[in-house]
Amino acid sequence: MRYLLNSGEMKQMDKNTMEYFGIPSPVLMERAALCVFYQMQRLCDKKGRILVICGAGNNGGDGLALARLLFLDGYPVSIYLPVRDKMTKETKAQYETVKKYGISFTENLGEYDVIVDALFGIGLSRPLEGIFKELIMWCNRQDALRIAVDMPSGISADTGALLGEAFQADLTVTFGFAKVGQMLYPGAEYCGKVITGDIGIDEKSILGEKPKVLSMEDKDIKPMFPARKKDSNKGSYGKVLVIAGSDKMAGAAYFSAKAAYLSGCGLVQAFTPKANRDILLTMLPEALVTDYDSDHLDISLLREKMEWADVILIGPGLGTGEGAKVLVEEVLKREDKPLVMDADALNILSFEMELFRQSKAPIIVTPHLGEMSRLTGAKIPEIKERILHVAGEFAEKYGVLCVLKDSRTVIGTKKGLYLNISGCSGMASGGSGDVLAGFIAGLLAQNMSIEDGAVLGTFIHGRAGEKAALKKGEASMTARDILEEIGNVIKENCMVKNVQTHNDRSEENGRIR
Repeated sequence: MRYLLNSGEMKQMDKNTMEYFGIPSPVLMERAALCVFYQMQRLCDKKGRILVICGAGNNGGDGLALARLLFLDGYPVSIYLPVRDKMTKETKAQYETVKKYGISFTENLGEYDVIVDALFGIGLSRPLEGIFKELIMWCNRQDALRIAVDMPSGISADTGALLGEAFQADLTVTFGFAKVGQMLYPGAEYCGKVITGDIGIDEKSILGEKPKVLSMEDKDIKPMFPARKKDSNKGSYGKVLVIAGSDKMAGAAYFSAKAAYLSGCGLVQAFTPKANRDILLTMLPEALVTDYDSDHLDISLLREKMEWADVILIGPGLGTGEGAKVLVEEVLKREDKPLVMDADALNILSFEMELFRQSKAPIIVTPHLGEMSRLTGAKIPEIKERILHVAGEFAEKYGVLCVLKDSRTVIGTKKGLYLNISGCSGMASGGSGDVLAGFIAGLLAQNMSIEDGAVLGTFIHGRAGEKAALKKGEASMTARDILEEIGNVIKENCMVKNVQTHNDRSEENGRIR
């Protein structure tokens, strides 16, 4: 896991590093400039004209130090300073040094091959206006490689929001830690590729409260994924009950049940209307199927199947009729099994939110923005603007774990927040959410905590979507393509250590030479 910081947290890290560890600010500034310089050495031709645009704050000081490094290495570099008053002490010192080296300052903006934005960094909190807005608009019109120092000017480091106008970077070199606003949209699009440079600020600089947002990485999959035991059977890996589908609407039940199996779960049973039975048995013969009469629901049959299961998933394709409401209410009476609630289960609950508080079961909810709007009464744009806070507040208020699905899915827990950065636009299609809910349920059945299961399940689901897009294209991929890639993601990241042939073991023991 890695931390994603907001601007306040990063400033505190800077302060801790300088005041507690005694690293002077000019040293951090030089190291920041070096991080960008090394990337530019890799990307830029020494014949190309470079413009470094510097502000009056310390981000501008980073830019001035960068310009000096480029100049001394033989790059044709010019500096543009929109304002020269109110410089910080460190930036003023860099300015005086640059003048002594005789580096060119320009007043007229011409044609450049590379433009570097060192105007504001993470410090901007209000919309760009006046000369700064015009300057950024000019930058974006140029046919040049655009590089941002720490953060593109005009993007909130806290939310990724567009502050009026923003520098459209091809590359952003940030320092110490990636920032929340570089991962959330639209900020992620304006950052281009993000590289995190080491300037001497790391987790040792967390001296007090830890940053609020974590993000999973590929290296986390292997230690988190449930291990396979060589001496095991299908009962060793848990049982999931998928309560899904409505009359002649079997697709959602199929996607969820299949995904649960792909997680490594041992047994999956679908509880679905009679009209779906033959369809499901044909599409997924591995699944157990219990059908029921939608008009005359047998509650004792449902209770029997819930007793059988280790984890219960309810909602995909369920509908919102009276029978579906009875199913949701009955499931929420369980106190001893984790529940995953998705889609129509959430639509039903949006009219009876008190049921959340009454339930004592460990619950994961997986709403998309529309469902979250119905659950909270907030409008979708308001949720998107505060997506981290909305997920966290909902989890705390109702005592559940909230997987709030969007282009960047946020997982709100009682302990903190996770921002998922895997996935692609091709996953914005019918059935993708059903796959996610089933996959998370399958992980929980293998004794994962609801927090680990939600975080790992969301990340692998996103990686599978990315692999599907590589094969089919983002426009043409479907939920079935995501299913087909889940196993490949798991295999590539964590299964090799668990698969061993008899001959492999014999050779290790010295019996075959």
